[in-house]
Amino acid sequence: MAKLVSDDEEIKSSLELILLKENIEDKVAISWIPYKIILNSGEKELTYEPGSKNKGAGDYVLALKPVNEVENIIHGIKNLLKDKESKMFSFEPNETSFELIVERSHRGYSITCWVDAGNVISNHYTWDGFGLRFFTTEENLLSFIEELSKEKEELFNVC
Repeated sequence: MAKLVSDDEEIKSSLELILLKENIEDKVAISWIPYKIILNSGEKELTYEPGSKNKGAGDYVLALKPVNEVENIIHGIKNLLKDKESKMFSFEPNETSFELIVERSHRGYSITCWVDAGNVISNHYTWDGFGLRFFTTEENLLSFIEELSKEKEELFNVC
């Protein structure tokens, strides 16, 4: 599980992106990976994951083919960290269910994540949803993309 944590010691916030590898039967032909996203702030927690109640046009999935969205997150954050002129990285999956924004700020990096389950739960995009915003450090971002890279590599280990 890839977990991005805030730098605030008093009120901890975090975003967890968990790739549900165990839900994949044919790893050779894999083109989508289901995931669970967990947002935490203080004592509050929101979890979004695939479920039987979902009747919408999409699901909580990230594309792996023809475009690898997991790699897009990893490379997008790496490029933001590397390119000191770059101000922001934004990601939204093809099956829209969340948006992740990483912005360079005076204290490190501002993280914003909006979760819009409309496409998953109903049959249309709603733009209604919950959000989480927190500040973090470069070290925490590097740890997050390292964990996500490890999870990505495990996807293609055929059992």
